[in-house]
Amino acid sequence: MRTVLILNPTSGESALATNHSSLDSNEEQILAALRTYNIEPTVVYTTVDDPGTGLARKAAEEGADIVIAAGGDGTLHAVANGLIHTNSALGILPMGTMNNIARSLHIPEDIEKACEIIARGSSSRIDVGKINDHIFLEVSGVGLEAALFPAAEELKSKGILSTLKGIAGGLKTLFTFSPTRFTVTFDNGKRRRVHAIQISVCNSPYYGARLQFAPNALMDDGLLDVLIYRRFSKLDYIRHAISISQGRRDLEQKVSRRKAKIIYIESDQPVEIHADGEQKGHTPAKIAIQAGVLQVRVPEKVADGPNITQPESKKRKIYQRAVKSGHNEEKGSVYV
Repeated sequence: MRTVLILNPTSGESALATNHSSLDSNEEQILAALRTYNIEPTVVYTTVDDPGTGLARKAAEEGADIVIAAGGDGTLHAVANGLIHTNSALGILPMGTMNNIARSLHIPEDIEKACEIIARGSSSRIDVGKINDHIFLEVSGVGLEAALFPAAEELKSKGILSTLKGIAGGLKTLFTFSPTRFTVTFDNGKRRRVHAIQISVCNSPYYGARLQFAPNALMDDGLLDVLIYRRFSKLDYIRHAISISQGRRDLEQKVSRRKAKIIYIESDQPVEIHADGEQKGHTPAKIAIQAGVLQVRVPEKVADGPNITQPESKKRKIYQRAVKSGHNEEKGSVYV
């Protein structure tokens, strides 16, 4: 099994990261774990000029069976971008700050256990989202969320000054941002005018600060989960994030939800858009799902399920009824 390991030498440097080992120790630990399964990968390193996309594309073109991304969500995004529409499978070694993609795919942060999944797991095809010309694995969106992400990046930087700068920048953005009137057109032709603080379009259940904003988002169902934050005050926005971080959904009734393959978002004035936390210009935006275009190594028991990020069967039945009735599976949240 031909394997290429793409290693981000700077992963884990944030104070929020779960793995803080040095490059040498991480690499040694990874190689030792892979050798347990007789895997001897070719090791290459990301750079500022190539965060992983070019390296992954080259590995796929040269016939690699598995291309392992060792780093955070940014590294995984870059490597995945180079593997879309190829026969090479993405192996995930979560070594970053949030590791949302790994969490959504049930891949542990422990290096030895993650290597076992790469060696003994199964390859499953997952969906990838696209907003205008930009790929995303987790989430894209417009509005406040997109405006806040630069401050969130500061929080991941090293040093107390960067942390304080991120907090100050985030609070300033939060309290100066104004809701916007959006025109949202869905793939069934329905068109809605909404006054909202943000619209999030999710491919995975987890994003941001390891929060499960979209608990019923599935990465292999060929659909996007659209979350429209209407009637949200600034205080509501903060309370909503806090409640989710504590495992509650106190303001869920204020979030309108819908499943779609393609949506178009226009606004009365230009509003920031983002793809996986990186600002990508302003509205208008076309957001679409690309179903099953990326192979990824996942746990065997997960690959055997109906959907690799499928909620429990009870929620699945509730969701199926919700689609027919036009209402969300979570009590109080209404589809628009």
